[in-house]
Formats: sequence, structure tokens, C-alpha cells
Amino acid sequence: MKHTMILTAATVFAALGLAAADTVLEPNLPDPDEPVEIRVTSGDANKEIKAKVGEIIVIEVEGNATTGYSWDEMPGRSDSVLESQGHEYKMQDFPVGMVGVGGKAVFRYRVKAPGKTEIVLGYARPWEKDKPPEQMFNVKIVAEAVPASAAPADAKPAGKTVELGRDDDGKTVTVRPGDVVCVKLRSNRTTGYSWAEVKGKTDAKVLKSDGGEYKVDEHPAGMVGVGGNEVWTFTALAAGRTEIVLGYARPWEKDKEPAQTFKVTVVVDGAVAPAQAGETKDAGPAKEAKEFTLGDKDSGKTLEVRVGDSVKLVLETNPTTGFSWNKIEDVDKSILKLEKNDYRQNANPGRMVGVGGNTTIVYRAIKAGSAKIDLVDMQPWEPDSEFKTEYSVTVKVLP
Repeated sequence: MKHTMILTAATVFAALGLAAADTVLEPNLPDPDEPVEIRVTSGDANKEIKAKVGEIIVIEVEGNATTGYSWDEMPGRSDSVLESQGHEYKMQDFPVGMVGVGGKAVFRYRVKAPGKTEIVLGYARPWEKDKPPEQMFNVKIVAEAVPASAAPADAKPAGKTVELGRDDDGKTVTVRPGDVVCVKLRSNRTTGYSWAEVKGKTDAKVLKSDGGEYKVDEHPAGMVGVGGNEVWTFTALAAGRTEIVLGYARPWEKDKEPAQTFKVTVVVDGAVAPAQAGETKDAGPAKEAKEFTLGDKDSGKTLEVRVGDSVKLVLETNPTTGFSWNKIEDVDKSILKLEKNDYRQNANPGRMVGVGGNTTIVYRAIKAGSAKIDLVDMQPWEPDSEFKTEYSVTVKVLP
């Protein structure tokens, strides 16, 4: 006959000469020295994720590398708020010999500083440069400071917030260190377009970018094609003068100029800084610069300006008919720098269809010389059409 012996914990302890009351079983606790990880999956798309400085955000999105598609990060993340720690692709387990198996792309980010930003991922074939991603994934990140036991006695109050919109394009605003500049612009991510900072325009020593976030308009469940607003924030750090320049473009169209641009000059603490590195030495101070505006009837004219001045072209067109203004020849970039190319529809309170508007193109004179601006308003697929309109002005830039 077989006998089964069941030993209780007390019996075992007694057999080993140990007292049960003296034995403590340690729980399997996480290592306190390891950073907290916040896991985000495909189902969290468009959500707002809160995290603290020092924590790790891990994003896992499903994909299938065997199809040629892969997930890659797109513009939108603020490096000052979130630091990328790389990404990898993990294939799921599968029987030997099975093909076409998918997996997950894993992206890791470390929270560096308080602020708001977003992470935007695109699922595409890398060689299809001119096609929009097959899928998009984005989450909003709200990064918070690690709570302190008490604020320092000499802590300074938070600065004011200066809110700017589309109508503030081209303006100059004055703030003080600690103030926040908030730029709110209309956008529609469903078209593939999004706002992104134009690199090299903002002096990071004067103004810190806190990144941007996209807020879709309220809409009925299931409705597609809904637009929204992108909100970009910048914190003033030190006295100086710099710019905020944003471009509205499809991230995968690398060689195309933005469909719209937005620019403001920011003067921190009321001080006007010397010319930034990279600017032309003979450029006059911003306060002396003038803007010359030309319209449809000014074609063929020659305009004299000085270095630092701007040339603004306001030309009628109607994209609803397929027409748009295009360059015939490239403008000499060493003399005239393109700062804006934007279309605005005419006022249309009755929501009529087929309403036209104006294209506004702005060049800034950066060096003495002569440059020609040649444009044509046409349907791009009909380059030889007799209905196209050509426009040309010569700009002579004086020292």
C-alpha cells in the first residue's frame, strides 16, 4: 500500500529546527532603483498619457515586417520633454516553417522635463516616399515634475501665457523669462498634413520648445475627416531675440515646401539681441526693416529694397478649379529667402462652393544683388494651357 505524506509548513520548519513564527517570506517587489515603465498599446491611440520626469514610456504597436511595412516616428515630439531610447521589432512566436508572421514594434522614451508633447508614428513602406502612411498612431504626453516635499522659499511665481493664433502671423511679441508663448493653429491630420517646427529658427538659449499637441474637434462617433487644432508652447528662458517658425506639410514629402507657414518674432525681457549666428552680417536691425506689398497688377515691375526688407506678393487664385501659383524658375536663395507661402480663401459666410481667395508669398532680402520672381497660376497637369497666368517682378536689393 502506498502512503501519501502531507507536510504542513509548521512540520517542515520543525523538521529543520526552525520556528515558523521566525520565518518571513519576502514578496517579489520591483526594484526601487529601476524607473517606472508606462506601457501604451495600439488601443491607446489618441489618448492622453500622464507621466513623471524619470519614468519610461513604452509603446507597443502591432505590425508585420514581412509585408515591407514598418512603424517609424514622425515629427511632433519635443526632444526637451521626451528623449527617445530607440525602438525594436519583436516577432511573435510561430511554428517552424510558418511564413508571414507579424509582431510588434516597441518604442521607448524617457521623460526628461515637465511639458506637453505628443508621439506620432506612421506605418509605411520606407521606399514609398511620396505615399502617406497606411496607418497613423499618436498619443498625447503630459509630463509632470516629481512632487517635492515643499517649494523653495524663494520660488518665483509662474509666468504669464501669451496666446497667439493665425492672425498673429508676422508679428513681434515681447515677453519675460518664465513666460509661455502658446501658438494655436487649425489643422486636419486626416489629410496627412500637420504642423512642425522649422529647424534652426528658434534659439534654444532664448526660447525652449515644449512641443505641440493635436486636439481634434468634438464630433459624432464614427465621423471621419474631422479637423482640429494644434497647440505649440514655448517657454522664455533668457533675454534675447529669436523666431518661432512652423510649417504645415506632409512629413513624408521631404522635398516640398510647406503648404502654409507661421512665423512670429519673440523678444524676451524687452531686450533686442545681436544678430544670431548664421544671419547675414549686413542685415539691418529688425526695427528698420520695411515690407513692400505687390498685387496682381504689379507684374513686370522692378522693386528696390534694402537688406532686411520683405517683399510680399498677394495674388488671386482659386484652388477649387485646380489652379495654383507655382514657381517657373527657382529664385536666387542667396539674395531672397522665402518666408511664407500661404493660401487663404475669401470670406464665405454662406458656405458657397467654388469660392476663391489669395495666395500670399513673402520673401526677405538677405544680401545685396538682383533676383527675379517668376510665377505662373495654372493647373499643374495642363502646363501648356492658354488659360494660365504668368507673373514676374524683379527685386533689386541695396546694401
